[in-house]
Amino acid sequence: MRVIAGSAKGIHLSSVKGSATRPIPDRIKGSLFNILAGVIPDSQVVDLYAGTGAIGIEALSRGAKSCIFVENDRSAIQIIKKNLELTKLQTNARVLLYDVFEIIPYLEKNNVIVDVIFASPPYPLLEKNSYSDDLLSIFSSFCTKHILLLDGLIMLQHRKTDFAMTPKDLAIELFDTRTYGDTQLSFFKNRLQREHLI
Repeated sequence: MRVIAGSAKGIHLSSVKGSATRPIPDRIKGSLFNILAGVIPDSQVVDLYAGTGAIGIEALSRGAKSCIFVENDRSAIQIIKKNLELTKLQTNARVLLYDVFEIIPYLEKNNVIVDVIFASPPYPLLEKNSYSDDLLSIFSSFCTKHILLLDGLIMLQHRKTDFAMTPKDLAIELFDTRTYGDTQLSFFKNRLQREHLI
């Protein structure tokens, strides 16, 4: 697992022991950042379920202005900090020991406004309908709480068969999906943007 492009290109990242985290394969990570090539430079980013920090670090390496890493596993937190030091990208990073479902009050209190949110939850969690529904509701709250900019986006990494995307009556809208073997990347935009333009 390495940084693919940017200021930290080629640096190999440390991984978390065990199966609690699931790093994004370099091939998929490369495709993701090719899709977002015009979005990442100078962006404010949040990396949910950060794991090793690979996605947020890639964003920083490619010119993101800042990244908040959110992870609830203490051993993973230490690995993220180590990887930020390896890549010399810690200056523009905040590493938070938080549950994803409890992060919004912190972001509101600190007036955090972001362009891009990455979310790579453990696949088994998304197999539970209640969990996936709750996660989509959190995505919606990022919009209604004005944490995600009107033209911002959310990327969710999940297994292709995990769950049906039905963000009805929510402030998010699914606008693109990309499939790589068993992995799917789903992209959501802020539905409030459309209402704002009307």
